Amino acid sequence: MNHNFKHVIAGLLAIALAASAVVTLAMWYDTLKVNTYASTGELDAEFVDGTLTYMDACGLQPGYGHFAGNDWNATNLPQPGSIQLDKDVGCTNVTLIDSDGDGDKDTLRIELHNVYPWYYTHVAFKIHNNGEIPFKIWRLTISNGTDSTYYYEINENQLQQGVEVDLNGDGKNDTLIWWGDNFGVQLHPCQSADISLDLTVLQDAPQNANLVLYLSLDVVQWNEYNSGPIG
Repeated sequence: MNHNFKHVIAGLLAIALAASAVVTLAMWYDTLKVNTYASTGELDAEFVDGTLTYMDACGLQPGYGHFAGNDWNATNLPQPGSIQLDKDVGCTNVTLIDSDGDGDKDTLRIELHNVYPWYYTHVAFKIHNNGEIPFKIWRLTISNGTDSTYYYEINENQLQQGVEVDLNGDGKNDTLIWWGDNFGVQLHPCQSADISLDLTVLQDAPQNANLVLYLSLDVVQWNEYNSGPIG
């Protein structure tokens, strides 16, 4: 076998091996497809019907509280607390509102009727997690229903704190609001928590006016809650 023939044979073998490798790669090549599906939950909170109670209701009308009677007067300012008077002058109306039409009561409307400085009332209710994600109650939103909205941060380190607000928009604070328990509490789906508010009318409250506030609570998923100042 001459030298040139050996080179030809070697070349043919190399080509055959290369072709075999290509065939092998072609035979073993495949695409792996992975299908994934994610279902998101709903973050949803509501005021619970039938749990609303408050002091000094305006009569015993259906939908109102059951504690009508003489007025209460603030006694422990700047802390909450009151004594009952022997006069029935002012009164309180509280109603639950479904503001977005989804069937859940998400707003609390409080009306202080014919009230005066140091008039005091107390409102209590339950908040229910009717969604699918655990949440913590983060922030209280107070509005007079017109052009003034106030945002108050609430966290688990604030057990009791009072805030003065201007409900009629005249530039003077007319109402002092305390919030009590369970802000910052973690609620799992179907769980509820009791919350209460104390309100005192201040010296700068306007005469011949009904003071109205709309109250709603902002909740966040449990792992997004910040116990310190929220920017």
